[in-house]
Amino acid sequence: MKNDVRIRLKDEPRLQAPVATVVSPTKQQFTLEFGEAMDRASVEAALQDQAKQYTEKEGAFGDGIVPSFDYRWVNDRELDLTVGEISLPEPTFHSYQLSVSGAKTKSGRTLGETPSFKGVIEQPNQLWKMSVDGKSSEPLTSFDPPYGIEMLDESGKFLLLSRTTHYCQCDAPFEGIYTVYDVKEKKFIPYSNKLMTRYMGGGNFVADRRGFFYEQPEQGTEIPASDTAVAVRLNDYVHGAGFSKDRTRLIMAVGTREQERDLDLLVFDLKSGKEQRLSKALVGSVPFSQTHSGRWPVGFEDDGERVYVMMDADTGHEKRYVYTWKTGKLEPLKLPLPEDSWGGFTRTTDGAYQFYYNAGIYKGADKIPGDIRGDGDWINGTHLLLRTQESPDAPKDSAYNRDIVVFDADKRAERKIASGVRNDTSVAGSSPDGKWIFLISGKQLIQP
Repeated sequence: MKNDVRIRLKDEPRLQAPVATVVSPTKQQFTLEFGEAMDRASVEAALQDQAKQYTEKEGAFGDGIVPSFDYRWVNDRELDLTVGEISLPEPTFHSYQLSVSGAKTKSGRTLGETPSFKGVIEQPNQLWKMSVDGKSSEPLTSFDPPYGIEMLDESGKFLLLSRTTHYCQCDAPFEGIYTVYDVKEKKFIPYSNKLMTRYMGGGNFVADRRGFFYEQPEQGTEIPASDTAVAVRLNDYVHGAGFSKDRTRLIMAVGTREQERDLDLLVFDLKSGKEQRLSKALVGSVPFSQTHSGRWPVGFEDDGERVYVMMDADTGHEKRYVYTWKTGKLEPLKLPLPEDSWGGFTRTTDGAYQFYYNAGIYKGADKIPGDIRGDGDWINGTHLLLRTQESPDAPKDSAYNRDIVVFDADKRAERKIASGVRNDTSVAGSSPDGKWIFLISGKQLIQP
């Protein structure tokens, strides 16, 4: 064993010290494997002492706590450790540390600094579905671990689950572990690779038509069998790739690895392997994060007829483009917004209305009266914009202070379909028939 000890989460052994990750407040089981026979009493004392010391450190995530420990020794080199259930009020921000630094071996050697497992306590989220009238709702999952959840398709058949191996209250991308979840079969499909819904990386990668990408793994790496996975081999570096709405093609921004501007637009047919390349058509720069020193993948949004893409301009503004599937042409995108404003938007299925996140609802070039801004999703096949907003009636410190509302763009009227909704609830999408909305929220969606 490389280190004196290996600490792993029993139900997810891919999470191994040194790590800082989110854990559920329910009982958590860990396996501690030692490089040599240990003095059991000193290990138990070290766990208690290190947990206490962590609560006194400035570097703790939130408020450090000392959880209860239950020890079951398999032998002198292996310990099954249970961290007891943690009961804390909501909202809360607490964490604990597992470390055996200072423990002694049977031979009398004292362990120095050993890898630690930091658990940040977080209630698990679930995927919910709710009828468009708000009269019925039900959870579609019952996860115990606090996964990051992304829907991979409009019907909610597959989810991408993730758990980070580094904790930070920021938007910086950290390495993690990834699992595809089949909602109907309740089946977990773990991957050893980093999975992405928007790809950025080398030209040798895999596009899985369920809705995700990963770099071609090294030989010998075990990957779950999938009849929807297509290997892609390009001589280019991919600065951003996305699926067409029907998942039959990829649309990509490509160039050299070092290239940061004026990229080629590449359309790739997943069945035939045929390519359409528009050389240096994406004039402008790749997007960079405003909060950390890294690039973001160039993003593509396909509505089934057109694909929208934006590049950064030297002026600090955007260069906006639209690619039309029928003509195969890329053209400048004209929006009814100032050039110096962000042009992010979503549109109804029939294209009649557009919701600009920073400017409100438009019908073509005409703005609909009102001041709706922020996040919002059109319900499929309708002119209803779905949003969550703070409830004016709920106490400010309540964990259930949100309303779910829909704005009818035809009637210019908004109505509330649910109130007393958990405050970290987010909209994940709507069913293809427009009868259900999907939400990501906690175990209890609406205040009991």
